[in-house]
Amino acid sequence: MKYFRLFLNWLLDSVCAWFSPNWRKQARETSTALKRYVDYHRHALEAGTIAECSQLRQELDTALLYWNKEEAVRITKQAGIKCEALHGFKRGAVVEMVESFFVIMVIFLGVRTYYVQPFRIPTGSMQPSLNGIIVHPVDEVPGLAQRTWDMLTLGSAYVEAVADTNKTLVNIEDHPKYLLFTETTLSFSDGSKVNIPSAKGAVIQYLKDQGKLTETMFGIKLGSYRTGETIVRARVDAGDMILVNRMAYHFRQPERGETFVFDTRGINTSMQQPSALRMSDQLAGTHYIKRLCGLPGDTLQVKDPALLVNGVPAAEPTIARVAAGQPPFNTCGYQELSHRDQPLAYMTDLGPVHLQNTTDPALREYAALGDNTTNSLDSRYWGPVRQYNIIGPACFALWPFTSHWGSIE
Repeated sequence: MKYFRLFLNWLLDSVCAWFSPNWRKQARETSTALKRYVDYHRHALEAGTIAECSQLRQELDTALLYWNKEEAVRITKQAGIKCEALHGFKRGAVVEMVESFFVIMVIFLGVRTYYVQPFRIPTGSMQPSLNGIIVHPVDEVPGLAQRTWDMLTLGSAYVEAVADTNKTLVNIEDHPKYLLFTETTLSFSDGSKVNIPSAKGAVIQYLKDQGKLTETMFGIKLGSYRTGETIVRARVDAGDMILVNRMAYHFRQPERGETFVFDTRGINTSMQQPSALRMSDQLAGTHYIKRLCGLPGDTLQVKDPALLVNGVPAAEPTIARVAAGQPPFNTCGYQELSHRDQPLAYMTDLGPVHLQNTTDPALREYAALGDNTTNSLDSRYWGPVRQYNIIGPACFALWPFTSHWGSIE
C-alpha cells in the first residue's frame, strides 16, 4: 500500500504537477531545498543541524505521503523559520542564474556531442534538395516590415553598399562568424571593406552576374567602381540549418541515397583545383554534406547523365531524380570529369572505380556526391569517404521555415 501511495504522489507531483494543490507544491519545494542544502553544505554543518534538517524533511515527506494538509503546512512554516537562520541557505539570484546556465550548457554540449548536432549549409552543392546561402539581387531594399518577415521566414538579411569614391576591388575572402555563419569580405584599393553575410561562392556568382568579376585565360579580373555606384544591393537567404543524427550509424549501416554529413580528416579536398571559381568556397572545408551514392564494395561510374552502380543506373529515388535532370534539379544530371582536364581526379571518363570493403570497418569506403553536380566539389574530385569520417545522416531541416522545413530525404 505504501508503494502504491508513493507512486500516486510521484504521478501527481511530477507528471501532473500543474494540478497539484499549492500547499503540496510548497511542501515539496521545502523538502527539496532542505535536501539540497544538507547535501551541498554537509562538510561544514554540525551534526545537530544535519539531524534537525533531516528530521524536518522526514516529517514533511510523511505528511505529503498521507495527504495530511495541516501537518504539511505546519512543518513547512517551521522549516521556513529554521532555514532563515541557516547560513548560506538563501542563494542569490546571480548564483542561481550562473548555476542554471552551466547546467544548460552541459546538457547542450552532451546532446551535441552524442546525439544531434546542428549544421549550417554554406554552399549550393546540395541545391535544390537543401539550400546553401543564396544572394538575390534586388532593385531596392524594402521597408522594415518586409525585412522582418523575410528574416523570420527565409532567414534573410538585406545588404546595401555604395562606393563613396572611385575604387577597385582587390580581394575577396570569406571567414566564419558566430560559429554557425559565414561572411565574405570585399576589400578595395582605398582600404575600405564591405562585409556580406554569405559564402564566397555565392558572392562571386553575384559579382559575375553584375559584370564586376570575369575569368580569363590569364586569371581572375576584378572590377572597379565609380563614386556613387552600387557595390552590392541584395537579399541574402541563409543556408538551411539542419540537425545531424550522430547516433543513427551506431545502430544501422549507412544507406545509399540518404543525405549525410562527414568530416574531412585525411581527405585532401584542396588537392583538386576545379577550374570553376564558384567552387573555391568549398575547398578545405572541415565538414561536408552530400548525398551518399556509393557503399563499400560498390563499383561506380558516371556516364552522363546517369550514375552507374555495379554497371546499372542507381535505382534510389533521391539519386534517380538528379540523373533525370528535371526541374528544379539541374538539367545536366550527373557529370563525369574529363581525365584531360582533371588528371588527378578520382572519378573520370577513364572508367569505373571500386569502393573498398575492408575487414576494418573504420576504413570502409563510401562515395559522396552533391545533388547540384555542376557546383559540387565531391568524391569525383577527391575520392572516397572512409567510415571513420562519417558523422551521421541529416535528419531534420530546422530553419528557416521554407519548403525544406521538416524531415530530410
